[in-house]
Amino acid sequence: MSVNVRTKGQGGEREVAKILNRIIGEVRENLELPQYAKEDELFQRNQNQSAVGGSDLSSPMPLEFEVKRQETLAINTWWKQTLAAAKRVDGIPILIYRQNKKKWRVIMHGELPLLHDNNPRYLALPKCRVEIDLPTFEHWFSQYYFNWLSK
Repeated sequence: MSVNVRTKGQGGEREVAKILNRIIGEVRENLELPQYAKEDELFQRNQNQSAVGGSDLSSPMPLEFEVKRQETLAINTWWKQTLAAAKRVDGIPILIYRQNKKKWRVIMHGELPLLHDNNPRYLALPKCRVEIDLPTFEHWFSQYYFNWLSK
């Protein structure tokens, strides 16, 4: 019996939202801030995504998530979809995907260091697409949320 594709996708979105909300809870605990109630968690599935498009997860942060839980990879297609959704709202595009029995992978924009004219300081190239593992993303997101709280 095969798993319903829609159910599998929704489960993936819930799994990623749970990861993000856990990190938010850890940051808030470290800062001794009150925790959110379950119904007030910042990341939730975007129930209107199929009707109006946009991010798979809703939150007040300018992060545009595309979550894919599929066996057949179509990373370039998914990345284009992620970029289009982020462009509509001037958000940060983040693609998170995984296949059965494999770990989550994350694609987002990053910068590559570049030495310029023998200057010992590094300059950064314009954003480029990078793929990272989930623990690296979790560290990035933790820092991002900490800075977002400061604004």
